[in-house]
Amino acid sequence: MSQTVITLAFEQWKAKQGVTGEAILLDEFVFANVPGLSPDAPISRSETLPPAAQIVHRQAVSRKGVVNENAVVHSVVLGADVGDFSFNWIGLMNKASGTLAMVVHAPVQQKLKTKAGQQGNVLTRSFLMEYNGAQAETGINTPAETWQIDFTARLAGMDERQRLENIDVFGAAAFMGDGWLVGKTGTQYFVTPGIGYVQGLRAQLAASQNITVTTKPVKVWLDLSWEGSLVSTWQVKSKVTVAASLADYVQNGVQHYVFALASIDANGVITDLRPKGSLAGQDASDAMKKHEQSRNHPDATLNAKGFTQLSSALDSEAEDKAATPKAVKAANDNASGRVPSGRTVNGRALSEDITITAQDIFDGQSVSIGSAADMNAYTVPGLYYQLANSQAANGKNYPEAVAGSLEVYKHAGITQIYRVFNNSRAYIRTAFNGSWSAWSQQYDEANRPTAGDVGAYTKAEGDARYQPKGSYTPAGQAYTKAESDARFQRINSASLGANGWFRDTNTGLLIQYGKVAVSTSGQGVTFPVAFSIVPSLSLNVNSGTYGDAGASSTSTTGFVIVASQRNTVGWMAIGR
Repeated sequence: MSQTVITLAFEQWKAKQGVTGEAILLDEFVFANVPGLSPDAPISRSETLPPAAQIVHRQAVSRKGVVNENAVVHSVVLGADVGDFSFNWIGLMNKASGTLAMVVHAPVQQKLKTKAGQQGNVLTRSFLMEYNGAQAETGINTPAETWQIDFTARLAGMDERQRLENIDVFGAAAFMGDGWLVGKTGTQYFVTPGIGYVQGLRAQLAASQNITVTTKPVKVWLDLSWEGSLVSTWQVKSKVTVAASLADYVQNGVQHYVFALASIDANGVITDLRPKGSLAGQDASDAMKKHEQSRNHPDATLNAKGFTQLSSALDSEAEDKAATPKAVKAANDNASGRVPSGRTVNGRALSEDITITAQDIFDGQSVSIGSAADMNAYTVPGLYYQLANSQAANGKNYPEAVAGSLEVYKHAGITQIYRVFNNSRAYIRTAFNGSWSAWSQQYDEANRPTAGDVGAYTKAEGDARYQPKGSYTPAGQAYTKAESDARFQRINSASLGANGWFRDTNTGLLIQYGKVAVSTSGQGVTFPVAFSIVPSLSLNVNSGTYGDAGASSTSTTGFVIVASQRNTVGWMAIGR
């Protein structure tokens, strides 16, 4: 059984894409043959790509489709022109970032290429990813095609048919032996292990289950539902409910069916309400009891059951006898010998076993495209081929005038895929409400887009627009910041106005200067910059009536001039 997992790397990458608003693009499948890989062992969500030596094939995603708003499917088709190799590991990834998104471990499978003496095989592999907002984040709007996903609706219908058929056999409810029998030990009520059916759903209780009964009278109910998801195993979910009454109900879109197993009266006495065995068994049991008590044993007729006589005659037309195995075998042998040998299937006579191969199907179903054909006219699903370039040139609405093959698929509209005959070039377009889209070329390793196709610069254009890569000083030939700080002086700072200052950034020395016109003794002077300590101060008389001049009240922010005459006094203060 194969194992599948979505990787942690994908979740991290998806979160980054969400921050930048970029779409979740998964565009490449990787196939590998990993020795010793077990398809039954759980896969680590931290798994990465296998070594390059184990990777046997890479191929772009062939189809993308949306199942619902939270589920998208990516598919790849390995044509008969791919091979030969074996693989047991498949990964889906974003090629540009190298992010591995999803991994499958499977039994070893072979991919064969068509060549002389060997008919190749065609394989389709699809990965269904289910997470909140998958359609919006991937930008995938095309509905998934039927070959890409499981036939969920059909399987759901099969499940419902099986349930209804079970009802035909077991009725609304039926229980085998003591299965789901309610019992009591002391004051503890319990349900007995076993098998039972409710509205066609089969439930098996593996071990005895205790139940709590707080109020009486009450009933004990078996509640069954059929649950699963698009990619999980569907199974019956069961629970036991103690309630006075309960009816079938729908919860979270899931239908629940209920049936009363037993009733418990006010005194705690249990009454078993389970029908036992199938409807036929119950009816037969009742009928047999009545039949055993009667003396009416009539012969069987075409209209009534009864006793009958066996016969091995091959030529009898009697309608009151039953054929023996000998007579049935003789009739079968006779019929087997009468199969018309002149009839054929795919050119093979019915006189022997017939094996139908892919070649029988595709060679017989592929239709030739004639000369001057219009591709718009090919809307019937199927396989078509054009043998001649000249006929393609005479035709209309070809993606290019080259021979090739045409695939037509039907959905809400029409999808056409045209593959040219002499390399891997492929084109795709769709039609809806009678309007065809333009052909879109599918790029791959052999057909890469040009710079113009994707709006990029060519190498010549890039060289003309941008500087070439520069050269850098090798390690050991440049100083670190710490080395530079130790070797070189820092830049000093200063303000060189009429009253200014100079600071040695390395030592912290601060020198300030200025001059002031003294109009009266006791005039205050403020330093341009405050010192951190009281500085040394010197004064000199520059002009005016010379007389004594001095300073008092010297602080870190200024001083007071003491002068005997009006004059202009210059000053200088040194500190830090």
